[in-house]
Formats: sequence, structure tokens, C-alpha cells
Amino acid sequence: MDYYGHAKYRNCDGVVIASVDFSDPAVLKLIASEIPTVSLDFVYDNRTSVLSDNIGGISALVHYCYEMGHRRIAFIHGEDTSVTQKRLISFHKTCASLGIRVPEEYIKPALYHDPKLSGLATRELLSLSGRPTCILYPDDFSFIGGMNELERQGISIPDDMSVAGYDGILLSQVLRPRLTTYRQDAETMGCEAAAKLVELIEQPKTALPQQIMVSGQLLKGDTIKNIND
Repeated sequence: MDYYGHAKYRNCDGVVIASVDFSDPAVLKLIASEIPTVSLDFVYDNRTSVLSDNIGGISALVHYCYEMGHRRIAFIHGEDTSVTQKRLISFHKTCASLGIRVPEEYIKPALYHDPKLSGLATRELLSLSGRPTCILYPDDFSFIGGMNELERQGISIPDDMSVAGYDGILLSQVLRPRLTTYRQDAETMGCEAAAKLVELIEQPKTALPQQIMVSGQLLKGDTIKNIND
């Protein structure tokens, strides 16, 4: 039974769509159906979506690294999704606006929430002759793989290498040193998605499709070293 079939079988009045393959035919079937839907971090034509400010989040991290003196900034990114595309564009655009040159080898693919792949990407970055002074990770959990690789090579955070994560999960703030990261406001996103879905269900003739952007917060932490002269 596909998503649409499940929703009909369980008499769902509406569905919030999150953390799926948004191009999956089964998801597209649900989106095209009569059932009201709200998507998280993905935009469908003529449908309501609630979006985290991925462009602003990456820009805030890069600007902070720049303020701390870093010009050799690498980016390990997640799999090819609309979120990743926005983050990559923001990374390159922000670096360009600050006059930072980004070598091709500073951009490394990995997967979200996969410490092993981020650890391997970290190893590749550390092997470069002109290695970066700062590494941005796909998310806070993936950073654990990078942290382990840095420790394995005897590289201290932040004295020898500065690092930053993304998401702002609790783990990032109990690590020592506290991880520099960008906290996504998941609670507000969830509340907005629920409220808009209820509106679509209860007021189908007047509820307009919307794209709602939810900003997060830069958590400076202690993992970006100030290397200004």
C-alpha cells in the first residue's frame, strides 16, 4: 500500500510530508491527490511548504568563520537534495562576496547523519598540501566522524583545525569544546506546518498555498579559532 492508500485507509484529513525522497512517485501521487498536504524543506508547485533558512544558515556560518580570520574554508555536504543545493549555492555565493577562493578539492560529498563518510571526507581534506583551516560539516551528528578522524591524527580542535556543524542538536552543546553550529528552529517549523495543515483542512476554499521561511540561530560555540593577526 502506498502513501496515498495509507492516508485513505486511516482516514487522514491531511498529511505533513518530511524526511522522504520528495521525488518518489508514491509521494508525488499523494501530493497530487485531494488530501491536503504541507511539506517540510521542499517546495511543490501550488502547495504549502515550511522551509528552514538553509541559505541564511550557511551564510551566517561562513561570515562567522571569516570574522575569525579564516580564508581556507572547506565544506563537506550531504546528499544531492534541494536542501544541499541551497546550502552549496549559499556557501559559494557567500565566499565569493567575501573574496574567498574555494578550491574544488575543498568541496567534499558525504551523506547527512553519516559520521563514517564525513570522517573519510575529513581524511581527504587533511591530506591536501594546502589543507583548510576550517571545515564545515553536513550536520552535527556527521561531525562526530570528523572529530574522530582529527583525534586519530593528533589534530586538536580548535587549536589545529576549526570546525562547525549544522542543526544545533543537544549533542553539539554538551561536547567539549562546544560545537559551533547553526540551530534550526525545528519546533517552530513543526508548529507552522501543523497550523497550516489545519487551515487547509478546515478552510479549503480560502486557504492559499504558501512558502513559509523559518530562520534559525548561529551558536558560536568554541570550535572556531580566532586566527586574526
